[in-house]
Amino acid sequence: MKQVNAKVIANAELLHIQGAKYFLMDIRWPGDIPACRPGQFFMLQCGGDAMLRRPVSIHGAAQPGTLQFLYSVPDIDKGLGKAGGKGTHWLSGLAKGDDLNLIGPLGNGFSIDGPSKHLLVIAGGIGIAPLKYLAEYAVADAKDITLLMGARTAAALYPRKMLPHGVKTIIATDDGSQGTESSVIDLVPQYIGQADQVFACGPVAMYQAMADKTPDWAAHKPVQVSLEVRMGCGFGVCYGCSIKTKQGMQLVCKEGPVFNIKDIIWQEVRI
Repeated sequence: MKQVNAKVIANAELLHIQGAKYFLMDIRWPGDIPACRPGQFFMLQCGGDAMLRRPVSIHGAAQPGTLQFLYSVPDIDKGLGKAGGKGTHWLSGLAKGDDLNLIGPLGNGFSIDGPSKHLLVIAGGIGIAPLKYLAEYAVADAKDITLLMGARTAAALYPRKMLPHGVKTIIATDDGSQGTESSVIDLVPQYIGQADQVFACGPVAMYQAMADKTPDWAAHKPVQVSLEVRMGCGFGVCYGCSIKTKQGMQLVCKEGPVFNIKDIIWQEVRI
């Protein structure tokens, strides 16, 4: 874990869906970049009226010595984000050449077993944020990746052209405007049989549906999920990100943000 001032090299709006804009930021790390695992995150310092840092997962590493973040900015003019969006609104105003103070990498990320060859990756909505880096990481290690990507409508889908080359992508939209008209979870039974491991990121409702179906899918296949919660500190001091698990109370910033789906008591999760 390090604290540094990095240089912003790009920061632009990528998507605008359902009352929020999603920005893609690239930063250049000063000196040697620390070893980062997919699923880990950084705490980004925000200016203006924002007092706390914002946790943002690693989205990619487009070039050596760089990191990429995908983050959401609520539409304040639509009555959203007045309390919780100040930090990311400030981030969205950064331009090329600006400094950004950040701490990380933090947390426990995804774990890919050495013998695993075929990986199934499930992205619900903007849950693609940490999974794109996972795909980059896995493709570089000669793994086969099948990505199931779901959204409410085609306009809300992450651009397929930005995914690593070689990732097999299957699309599901709620309204059928692209791919299969269904929930992304409905696609899982068709592909889980060939998977050695399963990774997912999406809303809690998606995880709850997955947890209900996991015994039917594959009793002996691990399913790793990434949780996105509010964090005060990012390294286990404030206890603001505590959740109930079968091993007792755990901190998303330390024991997570990646957990085995079977370990979380999903009925108790309030995010």
